[in-house]
Amino acid sequence: MSDERRTTPEGGQPSDTAVSPDPTAASRLGFIGVYNHAIDNKGRVIVPQTFRGLLGEKIIVGVTMGQDAIAIYPYEVWEEKVEMLSQLSREDAAAEVFLTRFAMYSFDGCGFDTQGRVLLPAALRELYLDGVQGVQVSGTTEYVRLVSDKQAAQERESFHAKYPDASLAISAIQARVRNKKAEDR
Repeated sequence: MSDERRTTPEGGQPSDTAVSPDPTAASRLGFIGVYNHAIDNKGRVIVPQTFRGLLGEKIIVGVTMGQDAIAIYPYEVWEEKVEMLSQLSREDAAAEVFLTRFAMYSFDGCGFDTQGRVLLPAALRELYLDGVQGVQVSGTTEYVRLVSDKQAAQERESFHAKYPDASLAISAIQARVRNKKAEDR
């Protein structure tokens, strides 16, 4: 089992010491940070202490809305996502397939053991982590996201290829937002 470690923002190598984020900042910002862990032979993975505190007692282990990774949701956040998809499917039948898959790959009754591990349902492990041992456990402000180390590396490469200068990309978004606000006036 790996130690709780945080990687650099760019996804570099784990640090030698565990980082304990300020709990006040964590509750204000939601789930933040990235950690590397291993899945044990029973399909369990450690969820960092700060994430467990924010998740609460009732969690749902499922898929992300984009259905590209495993997600651990606080129950209330999962309910909001289901309600949004339900409303959308009432307004447009094409959305029902997304609601169905989101519900199909959502598992309740999952909880943490005394060592802070959660058992990942076999169906989700088969879809997203088949045969891997190393996973990246990261915050997304609203929920916890789990991907294989390989997928995390691919996502980092894709991000850097698409946004070689993130500051310029953010500036372009800001300009679009300002222009839209000006048009709406």
